[in-house]
Amino acid sequence: MGADIVGVKDGKVWVIQCKYTSTSSPPKSAVEEVIEASRYYEADQLAVAISRPAGKTLNDELAKARRLGFTVHLLSPAKLMRLVEEVPTIPPSSRSLRQYQLEACDRLFDALEETGRGQLVLATGLGKTVVMAEVAARLFASGLLENGRLLVLADKRELVRQLQIGFWGQLPKTVPTHLLAPEEEPSFWDGITFATVQTVHGRLEKLPEFDAIFIDEAHHIGARTYQDVLQRLAPKRLAGVTATPWRGDEFDIDTVLGQPLVRVGIADGLKLGYLSEVDYRLLADNIDWEFVQSASSFGYTLTELNKRLIIPTRDEEAARMITEVFRREGRRAGLIFSPSIEHAEHFTASLRLFGLRAECMYGELLSRERDKLMARFKRGAIDILCTVDLFNEGVDVPDVDLIVFMRATHSRRIFVQQLGRGLRVTAEKDKVIVLDFVTDLRRVAEIAELERMAQRNAPTERLPLGSHLVEFSDRSAGSFLMEWVKDQASLILREGDPTLDLPGFEFPNRLPHGGIQ
Repeated sequence: MGADIVGVKDGKVWVIQCKYTSTSSPPKSAVEEVIEASRYYEADQLAVAISRPAGKTLNDELAKARRLGFTVHLLSPAKLMRLVEEVPTIPPSSRSLRQYQLEACDRLFDALEETGRGQLVLATGLGKTVVMAEVAARLFASGLLENGRLLVLADKRELVRQLQIGFWGQLPKTVPTHLLAPEEEPSFWDGITFATVQTVHGRLEKLPEFDAIFIDEAHHIGARTYQDVLQRLAPKRLAGVTATPWRGDEFDIDTVLGQPLVRVGIADGLKLGYLSEVDYRLLADNIDWEFVQSASSFGYTLTELNKRLIIPTRDEEAARMITEVFRREGRRAGLIFSPSIEHAEHFTASLRLFGLRAECMYGELLSRERDKLMARFKRGAIDILCTVDLFNEGVDVPDVDLIVFMRATHSRRIFVQQLGRGLRVTAEKDKVIVLDFVTDLRRVAEIAELERMAQRNAPTERLPLGSHLVEFSDRSAGSFLMEWVKDQASLILREGDPTLDLPGFEFPNRLPHGGIQ
């Protein structure tokens, strides 16, 4: 859209168009392109980076843009070089490591030097990226990387780009970084290359030798694609970091990476004050779900209702409650996990009716559209994002202080990952509020097989309830529920079946609607 670089500095969005010419002056079209990009990204600052001095046509175009109200800055080679020289060797944004992070760095570096393998298990929000970046910097400084090349892998494009940005804060400016993507390939390979495993798998014959490979979200390492890549590239040093080392296919990642060198779970992070306090609220409604099941035109089961049914009255009441909590308790950024794209779009519209700045984000959107939404969300231009399984892994949104579950999940890994989106600590954040809209604990148990549902293309049904009022009541089980959540979140210290186990209550055949026992 006319932007080569999009960035945020001091809360202002910058778009930069880069024009390299070897003999001629930069073309005037650069001005029109960067203005178009500024409209798309709602940018505050516009700039064109040029390799040769601006000629008359470009200067005339800049003057014309000023008359129309657009100020376009020129970044000449001399200006860019001055900026580079002014940047300190270690970025000012470099983070001081916490004690457990220092221990993790020391152990991982030693393991890579001695055995060539290493695994860390750090809960979401405890700084996996910072630790990886610090170890990478030590490897380059120590001379252990003979060819000076390190490859960092993840399984999603969003994670890869975020990893690259996350590494910058800990790396000296002498270590270059590159992005390897379907539309982008490094011009040289020295330094650190970030890529999805799928991209690397498709280019195995064209890649150079890497001295080391780091894998983020390493619980995916058992996948065939990862196994092919590791077998073909055969790195001398291999490290993996994960928050949730459980896999549904029961693949044991320890066989590839060795036993975890460090384990720090959510309960540990809460105890040490490195994770945000959690205010977990279980909200039950007064809907007779057996009646809803009988009224369903498609005859959905209770398990399927959570994903396949939209009840407008219920969603409207939930949206009202979310809006009330957001405003009354001074929330800054919220994430809502919806069961389907249809529900996410419908619920986003409901939130907007109550005056919240809400947007819908899911995997089928163009990557450019997702980037734009994330940029707006991170700078506070969006109150709430409704998403469908996009924020399960690796997305760094520290300001999120409201998590809403509009669907239940019985997957231990997904539950911990989604909860983890709100656990990062910031100076402005007092706690994360979690609103869990379920009918009662029975319903949580009933959707245990939700992720295994084969009917992925089944229709979504809207069931109006007429004039019947849907009411939610806070049925939180106090400190007991929070202890249960921490217990489930800390299952990285336990082995066995990768599913959440509910407390063994003896339920009567029929509970009062909205009740909990």
